[in-house]
Amino acid sequence: QQMEELQQSEMPDVQVHEYSPLLDSSDMGPCQWARIATDIHENYLSFDGFVVLTGTDTMAFAASALSFMLENLGKPVIFTGSQIPLCEPHNDARHNLIMSLIFASRDSVNEVAIFFHDRLLRGCRSTKVNTHRLLAFDSPNLLPLANVGITIDEEEHLLLPQPRGQLRVHTEMDTRLLTIRLCPGFDDSVVKYAVEHPDSELRALVLQLYGTGNLPSVKKEFLDTLKRATDRGVLVVATTQCLSGSVVLGHYAVGHALEAAGVVGAADMTVEAACSKLAYLFGRGDLDNEEIARLMPVSLRGEVTPPEERSRSAVPFAERFGPYSFKTRGRFRGSSFHVPEYVP
Repeated sequence: QQMEELQQSEMPDVQVHEYSPLLDSSDMGPCQWARIATDIHENYLSFDGFVVLTGTDTMAFAASALSFMLENLGKPVIFTGSQIPLCEPHNDARHNLIMSLIFASRDSVNEVAIFFHDRLLRGCRSTKVNTHRLLAFDSPNLLPLANVGITIDEEEHLLLPQPRGQLRVHTEMDTRLLTIRLCPGFDDSVVKYAVEHPDSELRALVLQLYGTGNLPSVKKEFLDTLKRATDRGVLVVATTQCLSGSVVLGHYAVGHALEAAGVVGAADMTVEAACSKLAYLFGRGDLDNEEIARLMPVSLRGEVTPPEERSRSAVPFAERFGPYSFKTRGRFRGSSFHVPEYVP
């Protein structure tokens, strides 16, 4: 609050709430996310928006989780942090904080988002892509909600609309799930043990498959293991190892075999979003596996591209994976507003 930029008339009033003890983001999980969601709920009517400062390592998981925890969110909740600490002479923390506060005061943002470096990203579409560069986060299958340069350019057509109902908070997250990234030559017995052990309470298995949802066709026993898992009530979800693009299980014969085994495709969701969505849906306690499987490819918080738009999303890499944009984007498309002068 001693920052000179925050004293300018264009900046919103800020109230700081600090948690104790301070935790590394790798030590944070559903319990801490639920506490943040509850605090937002309790103070919802007192503030125009909220900024959550946290470490970057699990920020995409936290933002995805809060996206599902906060149903009918009608105000901005902006996650941010930095690659270089604020105490260093050269850092990105100052800029990220200032811009996050600006976006948190905007009445056009009604969702959980991450602001980092020069862009505002949907929280449940984001992933950390770099450990050393200031542009540490990306949203591979959705264009940024806003870009920051000399002006701030919002992509109004991408922002979620105002909700129709009151804010509801879901703090129960069932995390009895396992994520496995396949590699060539993997040992089937490891997965078999995880899903068939008599003491296992596994609810969901998230597989990171090759390409559009492919795995070795010669591993018949592995497919049998997945079929037995679904028969035991384990929901098996297929994601892609690729940074961008979508799972399409019907592309290859193995994909058809996966569907026959009861595997559900996660479409173009990030792994962070898929895991958070599963934890949220299981945590609700009012849905069975069949209903959860049906909801996985359905957009609840803007976390997945609708099928009718996904089918037209095969655009060149250089066009930034624009499944939502079918026209040439002008330089100043969307709304722009003034950035307060930076005071070093």
